[in-house]
Amino acid sequence: MCGIAGIIEFYTAVNQVAAIKNMTQSMQNRGPDDEGFLLCNNTITPYFGDNSYKNRGAKAHINTAENIKSKIIFGFKRLSIIDLSDNGHQPMCDSSKKYWIVFNGEIYNYKEIRRELISLNHTFHSNSDTEVVLKSYIEWGEKALQKFNGMFAFAIYNSSINEIFMARDRVGIKPFYYFKNNDRFVFGSTIKSIIDSKLYQPEINWKGLWQNFTFSIAQRPNTCFANIAALEPGHFFRLNVTTGKINKTKYWDIPTGAQDFSLSEKNAKDLLEDALYKSVKYRLNADVEVGTFMSGGIDSTTISAIASKLQPNIKAFTLGFNQNYEEYNEVRQATETAKRNQIDHIIHYAKPRTIIDNIDTIVTGYEEPYHHLPANYIMSKIVAKHGVKVVLNGLGGDELFAGYHFYTKLKKWHLLKKLRPVLSVIPNSLGSRIYIAKQMVSYNNIPQYYTHFRSTFNDSDNKSIFKDCEFSSLNTLENLYQNERDFTDDIEALSYYDLKSYIGNHQTRTIDQFTMNFSIEGRFPFLDHKVIELAFKIPSKYKIKNSVQKYILKEVAKTHIAPSCFKMNKKGFGLPLEYWYKNELKEFISDNITSLKNRQLFNNIEIDDILKTDNVRKIWHLVMTEQWLQKFFN
Repeated sequence: MCGIAGIIEFYTAVNQVAAIKNMTQSMQNRGPDDEGFLLCNNTITPYFGDNSYKNRGAKAHINTAENIKSKIIFGFKRLSIIDLSDNGHQPMCDSSKKYWIVFNGEIYNYKEIRRELISLNHTFHSNSDTEVVLKSYIEWGEKALQKFNGMFAFAIYNSSINEIFMARDRVGIKPFYYFKNNDRFVFGSTIKSIIDSKLYQPEINWKGLWQNFTFSIAQRPNTCFANIAALEPGHFFRLNVTTGKINKTKYWDIPTGAQDFSLSEKNAKDLLEDALYKSVKYRLNADVEVGTFMSGGIDSTTISAIASKLQPNIKAFTLGFNQNYEEYNEVRQATETAKRNQIDHIIHYAKPRTIIDNIDTIVTGYEEPYHHLPANYIMSKIVAKHGVKVVLNGLGGDELFAGYHFYTKLKKWHLLKKLRPVLSVIPNSLGSRIYIAKQMVSYNNIPQYYTHFRSTFNDSDNKSIFKDCEFSSLNTLENLYQNERDFTDDIEALSYYDLKSYIGNHQTRTIDQFTMNFSIEGRFPFLDHKVIELAFKIPSKYKIKNSVQKYILKEVAKTHIAPSCFKMNKKGFGLPLEYWYKNELKEFISDNITSLKNRQLFNNIEIDDILKTDNVRKIWHLVMTEQWLQKFFN
């Protein structure tokens, strides 16, 4: 919905107007509809900016404050989705002007909470969910977070106790990055906004980059930038402005060990369908047009079909490819689903030139190296051309309902572990299958097993390619997330790590970045926390049944989508990098690999060996590392 930023000085007031303006300008695409600022020292003064459509609550332009020192300064860029009037302007305060908020996101159940607050004698001056968040915090404090159904990152300044309360949604859909030293705390919706403040000089976090090579993303709170961290999903901060002390608390986690084995298959199916309908209905609530991303896969077609029953003739956008890349095409399945429902189907055919011409924007969007190309970038660009400002996305179906190949390989892993003594004496020279089997049995627990399948570069690869540092990723997930957590079974455990590591750290981040790059808001019905809690309540035997993955979700989907969607091999939502890198991207790759080797940061002999393997994921990750270094460090 928006971009938020803040600078908090712990000891002395400082003139940081130029810095906050740089931060908000950096997030122009996240909020082109309005902007606002707040300066706090002995007094609290709001200011308007160039994009403010009215000078609501502010007497002067931010440029008039260029010589004013402050201890707290907030900046805000707005993408208007709910209450398009100037009543939704931020920073927003309560009637006492003791509390001030900058808020990014959507609270889908804000109308219900608003009614409850009115019954408690609160009055409202807008129809925005921002005011509901502010009044909820005033009424319930940190317990308000338990009431919110939505995606959010926000900061509330409580001037009466000189404290800032900062929180992030349960799954981590909306971003919150920060930099802290002895003198100040700087936060923003993007890493780039913190860099653009010029209060932070970019440095490589080698541990974060090591994790990035392994998991495609540094595991939060780490980032690839030294001293820049991410507030973890389901957490909040309390920052004492006077002392600079931070207290961080987890307020929600995925409920493992909660499978209800008394649930019949029919009950599970009915509960899931009802939960998805409610989740989609919530996410269709907007004062602007809502559309959907719709590949031909089960997850996005199901969401689109349900949405069309609640909002007939909804626009659904599908990415297609010419016949040279037929294995990536899902146009037929998406088209057949659109015909079965009241869907306004819009197909766009992707071209590699679009990626090459916009590589700078893509690297900025990722903010950290990544091994693939963003289909969401192209889709968001097309959605914006059609004037749609909100899109639903099918992200989460695979992670909640065991959709990936490594869920079905668990039995093989357990069998191979029993054969460990036999495998240990068989020479590797007998073939790659023996080597792979030995590698699999070397993993002692589910976090290590999961890390194996999610790794682009394993620890052995990293030790070869990194020159002057050595870390280990093998136990990272266990150390970060398990905390003596009890799992009912391995499928539940894999789903937990998928949501924590892959969804919360990576997927939501990239989709949010690329949709917001085109001033579009992405919404994720599968990631409603009530859908997640239900999915972990549904027994694993209904997720994989008779070797059918996502069984219970497919049972729900049967009445909504085309039969061809079930027959299609799993493709994922991506671009044909495997084809493009040998042709249209060949020169681009060669130039960037040469530049990376010239830096002498990595082992060039290992880079050459990787080039010989034709491992596209690894090669492109190296290319994106060079692009990342150029963008953020040159």
